[in-house]
Amino acid sequence: MVERLKGEIILALGSNLGNREDNLSKSISLIGKKIGAVTKISKYFENDPVGFDSTNTFINLCIKVETTKEPLEILKELKSIEKSLGRKKTKKEYEDRPLDIDIILFNDFVLTSDDLIIPHPRYTSRPFVLVPMCDIGDYIDPNVFLTCKQLLK
Repeated sequence: MVERLKGEIILALGSNLGNREDNLSKSISLIGKKIGAVTKISKYFENDPVGFDSTNTFINLCIKVETTKEPLEILKELKSIEKSLGRKKTKKEYEDRPLDIDIILFNDFVLTSDDLIIPHPRYTSRPFVLVPMCDIGDYIDPNVFLTCKQLLK
């Protein structure tokens, strides 16, 4: 049997539809059951939508998860969790949603595939990701070798 490597992933979660706190709480529980041990959870941060107009504000947070799953397995599980908690994509653009989960970092891996890019390609310009990420640690981006605190400045 091949032993799998243990990975540390940083996930960004957001919700702006329905009971936002409940959506996030349920998603964290499902991540713990399906992906790995949730070892850190940031505070909740309220933010206006970015990239589209809406009167619904987001609650955003970041979590750290220890896992033995591969990145594409994790992506598949996250999409399943989003769908199980009511996410329906009706447009190609950004829109209101009960749950959004993005893989921000996975160890110090850099991955580019048709389905997944790690580190997340837009997180360095998104305070709604960087602020909660800094709340749980000062992680280093493996592309630019800056910490999330440096990126936030």
